[in-house]
Amino acid sequence: MLDGNWQKDYPHFLDTGKVNLDEHQSLQKIIDLVGLKKNVIDFGCASGYLAEFLLEKNCSVTGIDINEKAAKLAQCYCSRVIVADLDHQPLSHLFNGEQLFDVAVFGDVLEHLRNPWTILRQTLGLLNSQGYVIASIPNIAHGAIRLALLAGNFDYQQIGILDNTHLRFFTYKSVIELFETSGYTIESIDRTLLSMFSNSSLLPSLDWDSIDPTLLKKLQTDREIDTLQFIIKARPK
Repeated sequence: MLDGNWQKDYPHFLDTGKVNLDEHQSLQKIIDLVGLKKNVIDFGCASGYLAEFLLEKNCSVTGIDINEKAAKLAQCYCSRVIVADLDHQPLSHLFNGEQLFDVAVFGDVLEHLRNPWTILRQTLGLLNSQGYVIASIPNIAHGAIRLALLAGNFDYQQIGILDNTHLRFFTYKSVIELFETSGYTIESIDRTLLSMFSNSSLLPSLDWDSIDPTLLKKLQTDREIDTLQFIIKARPK
């Protein structure tokens, strides 16, 4: 199991009716992709904040999380919560083939795993014949990250693309490879956006006066320069 010092505190929405989600946020995009009346397995369910919203969509949610404290909160919204370390406990041992799901959700989870390829392959056995995976994954090729690297900086943060618990880093190309080599066909790739000029805690701080304007102009021609996360929907091949 991971050391408890590496376990994050999670948001907990006590009343979904009081939370206004933006259509451009990853959580709203995931909710829309799940749809209505689905049997969902939520990897990294945290405090159950996604399950809380999905209950309003008449979905049944099974949650998995490494954080015992968060899992207790998630029990209010999930039909079942499993505390497990996905890096060390095979999914076949947790489920024994007794349940098949319509949707498997990995909301900012795969980048935290030592071997996300293995988890995705194991998830194939949990999906029914029409089942699919939804995942949100940070984009390491965001413009602010590239500029920080050019300055010789790769400083981990508490949150954001350089979250200090991230073990894997993905670009558009490697996200596609992750799913295709794990037995999936990608049905759609959406994005959440955050300008590289944003003064956001999700991005590294930059000394803009030291950056060559010609380089900035060139960077801005790249489609993924402001992509914060990829939102993937994928089905088994």
